[in-house]
Amino acid sequence: MLPKRITYLEKRDGMAREDFRTHWSTVHADIARELPGVAAYRQNHVAAAVSVPEEGTPYRVDGIVELWFEDEGAARAGYGSEVADRLVLDEPRFLSGLSGGPVAAPGIPDPRPHKVWLLARWRDAETADRPGVEAWAAGLAADLQGAPDAAVNTLGPGAELLLRDALRHEDEIPEVAVVLGFEDADAAAAAAARAGERVDGLRQVLRRIHVYVAEELVIV
Repeated sequence: MLPKRITYLEKRDGMAREDFRTHWSTVHADIARELPGVAAYRQNHVAAAVSVPEEGTPYRVDGIVELWFEDEGAARAGYGSEVADRLVLDEPRFLSGLSGGPVAAPGIPDPRPHKVWLLARWRDAETADRPGVEAWAAGLAADLQGAPDAAVNTLGPGAELLLRDALRHEDEIPEVAVVLGFEDADAAAAAAARAGERVDGLRQVLRRIHVYVAEELVIV
């Protein structure tokens, strides 16, 4: 299993969404392509959020980074590299917030242009039920047109978070990220609505559940 990092991005205050997308997918992505040891890098540009009643404040997320490394040594080298320093310098040009960390996740999936992300926190970290979340995600995928693959990413207990002194960060970073990929934007939107309707099946183990639709760009 390749080491993976997920980072949640909040666009710069007052910046147009299209300008955020352009800078992230060109200037910033061109720097990130040079990170040593990267096996895959996906950008997820959030296009819409689905209202989930009684789940509190949504996460401040306009973009989601998925980074896979060749091994843990490569991940440490990448984050400690001169390229990482250049990325940090560029971040305030298009970001107001950044929160991330290492996750347990399946291998690198096939690219999908449209994705649904369900983000949440464990209700009780001591009774975290990853298999239960995986079963819920698999059941949802089986009920959807085309039966898309579902992946569950979980933040490691006590994981060292990726934060920046110059940027805001989530007080409660998502500890669980369920991802479903689609070829069609309408199918992704319908799946997001279905996921929002079925969160009752997760509320015993998860809280602060929110659902987002995103467009995926493959950078590496």
